[in-house]
Amino acid sequence: MDSLCMDGAEVSMACMCSNRSCPCCWCPDSQLDDTRSSCKFRRAKDVFAQLDAAREQMLDEEDCVLRGKAEAASETEKRLKHKLLPRNAWRLIEYFELFMSCPKDELHQWFVIVI
Repeated sequence: MDSLCMDGAEVSMACMCSNRSCPCCWCPDSQLDDTRSSCKFRRAKDVFAQLDAAREQMLDEEDCVLRGKAEAASETEKRLKHKLLPRNAWRLIEYFELFMSCPKDELHQWFVIVI
């Protein structure tokens, strides 16, 4: 086995997303078991830009969720398939496509078992 491979749980932790969502693409969670269709891949630049905008609107200077924004923060995390906090260290590697580097077919098959 390749020592660089991660299983589904490790991938979701590294990508800071739920282990009930695909970190690689925008596949709706309800369609994770459908291997016949393909979905748009998640691009790090796009996801991180949306995260930055959400953090600007929902977090204070100390990275605490602003009063009255908890529900919006939770919904944003679900929509982006990414946690607002903590800030992911993978972002420090310029031009690294975090989500595209994850194994795709194996993940969807793993999700079928989980869900």
